[in-house]
Amino acid sequence: MNIRNMRMKDLVAVRDLELQCVREYFEKIMENRWEELPSEWVDNLGASNPRSYRHHVEGGLCLVAEEDGDVVGFIFAQMLHHVYNVENMAWIENMGVHPYYRRTGIGYRLLEACIDEAQRQGATVVHSAIQPDNIPSLMMHRKLGFFTDTREVALLDLSERKVNVPK
Repeated sequence: MNIRNMRMKDLVAVRDLELQCVREYFEKIMENRWEELPSEWVDNLGASNPRSYRHHVEGGLCLVAEEDGDVVGFIFAQMLHHVYNVENMAWIENMGVHPYYRRTGIGYRLLEACIDEAQRQGATVVHSAIQPDNIPSLMMHRKLGFFTDTREVALLDLSERKVNVPK
């Protein structure tokens, strides 16, 4: 399994996986029928929608996990400047792992690699969008040192964290 920067040519694979993850959440948690959503809504969902994908990829904080040449996980993040009196904050918008590969450490490795790169780029804080009812995600964030509570954002202060050296 390889973690690498997301590229423009990953759009179709990442889009398919992100929509699969969004659909799974939407149908299970919100008890709505995916088929009933207007197609223009679906087209605009997620960070992988074609209008915002390039922006995310060019920021250098978006990564994919690849297994045998197939994208099996992704993380969308970007650096924000001067937000909440923080000069450089990494914002993790969305991440997902193909259901077959979940609970194998891929999400953890993606999140950790994103945090490391954000720190190398000067981030002092990482905010992560997280659903409070997603217990595996909450536990993964906590394992990496994030502060989580009942909000949909997990926070990690990088001021005392050491940067991991790439392997």
